[in-house]
Amino acid sequence: MKLLPRILPDEEEEERRLDQPESAPERAPKPQPLHWTWTAGVAAIAAVPRLLYLYVFTDPENPGLGAYNDVWHHWQIAYLTKEIGLSAPGGPRLWDLKGLDYFWGVLHPLLMVAVFDITGSIDIVLTRIVSLAFGVAVVVLLFHVCRRHWGLQAAIGAALVASLLPTSVMNDASGMLEPIGVALSLVGIWAWQKPSGFWSGLAFGLAAMARAEAWIFSLGMVIAACLSRVSRQRLPLVATFAAVMLVYMKVLLDRTGNAIYPLWWNFFANAVGNWELTPITGGQAAVRPVLGAVLVAAFAGLAWSLWKRPAPYMLLTFGFGYWVFVAGMLGFTSYLASWVWWMPITRVFAFPYVFAGLLVAVALLWWAPRRFGKRVVPVGWAALAASIVVAQLAWIPIAQVFAPTESNWRASLAASRELGAWYHQSPYEGHALAVPSDRPDITYGLARYGGVEGKHLVSEMYDPFNYLPSGYAYQDHLQVVNTLVQCWLAKTDTRLMAMPDNNLDYALMRESNPSWFMQLGTMSETQWLVYGVSAPQPSGAACEEASRAASH
Repeated sequence: MKLLPRILPDEEEEERRLDQPESAPERAPKPQPLHWTWTAGVAAIAAVPRLLYLYVFTDPENPGLGAYNDVWHHWQIAYLTKEIGLSAPGGPRLWDLKGLDYFWGVLHPLLMVAVFDITGSIDIVLTRIVSLAFGVAVVVLLFHVCRRHWGLQAAIGAALVASLLPTSVMNDASGMLEPIGVALSLVGIWAWQKPSGFWSGLAFGLAAMARAEAWIFSLGMVIAACLSRVSRQRLPLVATFAAVMLVYMKVLLDRTGNAIYPLWWNFFANAVGNWELTPITGGQAAVRPVLGAVLVAAFAGLAWSLWKRPAPYMLLTFGFGYWVFVAGMLGFTSYLASWVWWMPITRVFAFPYVFAGLLVAVALLWWAPRRFGKRVVPVGWAALAASIVVAQLAWIPIAQVFAPTESNWRASLAASRELGAWYHQSPYEGHALAVPSDRPDITYGLARYGGVEGKHLVSEMYDPFNYLPSGYAYQDHLQVVNTLVQCWLAKTDTRLMAMPDNNLDYALMRESNPSWFMQLGTMSETQWLVYGVSAPQPSGAACEEASRAASH
């Protein structure tokens, strides 16, 4: 830590620039604006490896089925919001088959709805392109922030690290949401260098709408900004951030009943094991000492950044804070139960690695020349280049994890086409298809290749069995529950059902109502049983009576 004051410029320079009048004789020198071609060049250098990974080295429609299943889930929420949610009877809202509509945030689904409308396509590659674009923006923003504080050479070095790290290339092109949250956070940091805090507050607020962890990051960055002795920007920053968050929290409260819904379920509830119920194994516990050491080092860097507040302390606070968050959440909460051997190459570590590489670039290309003279610049560049080359070894575990997922995707695609073919038979076409809630990749295959529009999909997560009172056994109340099922099928206009083969309630439902269901086949990839449905139309009075009986 003793080296940090010498490595980092002092905040006093920023204060003189922002607080003194333009005629002040001791104003710190301001970096000259770069020609726009620099920004374009940095963006191109960052985009090329990501586009090559997306279109040349992987299947654009397979972000990694079996490894990164959430990409299809993000796509599903956006697609069903477009197809159903925006025109829902209760007013515009997000829509999902699994009840996680608002779990990650509202920005990405709404952004993807706009992209779907503009392009006229629902291809999942659009989701990957959006995250790729934000990943490129991360590199460009880091370049400009680093240049301001550490000069052009360090900025170029940091941009090269961020452009070429395999974990960043893969994750930016995956379709995950982290690049959006990181990019918006960096916009807030970059805008904080300007005379007004409005754009910083807006960017930090939008970041919280994009990723659940950005609630923590954004609030932390606003607090960190308020610690600065530069006061001119504080009021617009806080006011704008508060306004954005209040609007967002009101939407969440209206739609979920919890004003901090994404934050609560992603962290507060999950961290104590409300979601992750599997026990932590000995192998998983073995990574705690490593994560603990990282946590201590990152916390020390964070504390120093907030205490000394050098000119780039906003970026340092974000980077060290990100490491504190990742090491703390993964190592010392119930999230450790989700640790797998390839966790270090996943999205959660992508930006922390970039930040670590940024510090290396600054040390080699800014601090070392100031300490030992310009003669060490070639040595610094050689060391940075060697580090980037060594980092390419990360492609080995990436290939081990993601290459086998192609067979999963092809099987899912075949299953989707098979189910779509059954749907287009008479008398099922044009009516609703009920499906299990946990296969958004099948939803994508049905919509993209099976010809089944999202408005015709019904989630079995909302069938009557999920609303029976605790202890109300189906087998003890066959007539009542069968009537509820009959009413649900009629209300949703369901004529075709794909059912898990291990669902005991569905097995009893078919057994007690054999005339309602005709088996069409079995989907080998999903192990779903596919049945045509022809339940008689119930009366409204019968549905009301069954509902009352089940509630007692």
